[in-house]
Amino acid sequence: MFKYFEKYFDWINMENIEFLENLLSLLENGTEEELKKAGGSVYERGINFAELSIVLDRFSFVVNNKEKYKKNREYFTYGYLQKRLPKEIELVKKGIHNNPSLVSSKDIDIINELLSWLEKLINSFVFNSTPPDINGRFEKFQSYVEERKGVFFEDEEVKENFLEVNKKLYELAELCVKFYKDEEYFYFMLSFIDLMAQFLKMVTLLSGMFLESELLSIYIDPVTLLPNRFQLIKDVKVIGNCYILIVNIIGFSKINILYGFDAGDIILKRLAAYLQPRSIKAYRIYGDEFAVLLNSEEEIKSIFNELNDLEIHINGDKIHIYFYGAYSKFENKALEVCEFALGKSDKKGLINSEKVKNLMDSYKKDLTIAQKLKEAMIKDNIIPYFQPIYITKPIEKILKYEVLMRVKFEDEILSPAEFLPVLKTLPIYTEFTKSVLLKSFELFKNNDLTFSINFTLTDLKDKNLFVFLKLLIEKYPDVAKRFTIEITESEAIDEFDLINEYIKKLKKYGVTFALDDFGSGYSNFTQVAKLDVDFIKIDGSIIQEVLKSDRMKMLFESIVAFAKKFNLSTVAEFVSNKELFDYLHDKVDMMQGFYIGKPEPYLLSE
Repeated sequence: MFKYFEKYFDWINMENIEFLENLLSLLENGTEEELKKAGGSVYERGINFAELSIVLDRFSFVVNNKEKYKKNREYFTYGYLQKRLPKEIELVKKGIHNNPSLVSSKDIDIINELLSWLEKLINSFVFNSTPPDINGRFEKFQSYVEERKGVFFEDEEVKENFLEVNKKLYELAELCVKFYKDEEYFYFMLSFIDLMAQFLKMVTLLSGMFLESELLSIYIDPVTLLPNRFQLIKDVKVIGNCYILIVNIIGFSKINILYGFDAGDIILKRLAAYLQPRSIKAYRIYGDEFAVLLNSEEEIKSIFNELNDLEIHINGDKIHIYFYGAYSKFENKALEVCEFALGKSDKKGLINSEKVKNLMDSYKKDLTIAQKLKEAMIKDNIIPYFQPIYITKPIEKILKYEVLMRVKFEDEILSPAEFLPVLKTLPIYTEFTKSVLLKSFELFKNNDLTFSINFTLTDLKDKNLFVFLKLLIEKYPDVAKRFTIEITESEAIDEFDLINEYIKKLKKYGVTFALDDFGSGYSNFTQVAKLDVDFIKIDGSIIQEVLKSDRMKMLFESIVAFAKKFNLSTVAEFVSNKELFDYLHDKVDMMQGFYIGKPEPYLLSE
């Protein structure tokens, strides 16, 4: 039976197995003296009594004479407690008096008095004498607590918890006395273990009470002596009708590196001295982040402007300190809201309360969209839409489509602008790409049309997606030869080696590659020339201006010339009217835009 418990209790080992087997035998057939001796051995071996009780409880189900077993268990337990109890109080005393926070306390008398009461209680069991007055002790201690003043007992919830622990302590003491008098030693021992745990909990609470000054440090920043984040969280419940401004020092870590942490502390102290008299209350949240409570938005803007004029002299150097911040009405979650706004900011200037609110609304909206996306994935409501691409040469016809992702939620179709920014932040992003890939390959296997799908860096870096795509390619090799992967120019430049390797792996299957949004940013022609792509998709911002701006026309012509030089096909995006269509017709190989056709959930040729 011990095998079952070996995985739970490390004292069940080769050294104790024979002893435990003998103990079980004694519990059925042992004499009183043998059982008491075995109980003492349990203590000497350091076996946990509560854990042993669990083992014995399982054994009790298989004994033949349960009455005899119960009586023998009491003898055994009595032997255990006779060994344990005399040493118990000394161990407790040692633990308490080795605690410097208790020893140094002016209120150590209450600890000694409580300890003295516990010692009398234990001795009453050891020497079979009259136990101390439990009810009287409870009332005395309760009066002591009621008379206490200070930070610790200002919190009614803490005070109530303290008295509840105290009450439980005396209830357990009464229970122990009853069990002992009734010679129910086994139950006594289990209750006594709880009693000692409750006593130590009481000592811990008393230790906190004795250290009121240290407790204050939980609410006070030790460097600036301003209230800290914990105090601010408490204050939000009692201070109202004002604004909270959160500010951070720009480049504070650089100041620490250049001048040292002592210099950083000087700045923090001077900033605290500046903020405190100018606000309802000022706090140091952590690091270089401060919070101030002010009466109005006008005060906030004024103090923020003043802060950005601060100059502090360190080691003869004049340091100009700059800040960024956010503010809102001081109410529940105000701190979290402003910190969220700071995290989303560009670390410049002051974010006003309206913008903070908008950021939070945006965040809530993102969470809603994230939930919709998860549901869409589970229900497979990821829908491919197809935008036609017009081939200008050698034949004038729609023979290619760009596959675009849409998401259906209930009766609503979400466009990429609504969900893509959120989807890119979720770990399920590539699952959506897989769905579009699978549905596209399944559709285009039934025709001779070509198609393209956008891949982001997340897609390109995902090994599982690559394996999935390779399986599709091997299943539909003819479709793969009509498949184009579109990669944006900026990502191609940022991860040049990664993308070139990706292209190399899939080119052998006939997959082609297009550089999307070419010309939208800084076009590095040299790097692009080294990429083994097949198409250049000229960014819509150029195409839309090509008839209006000579500079854009020159840029367009340069891109077309570059493409011809390197034998790359060109695709003009955002072709929105006939005038553009006619102008571009003989200059590019393909055209795409609303004039050709909008994205639809079907193919035009179907």
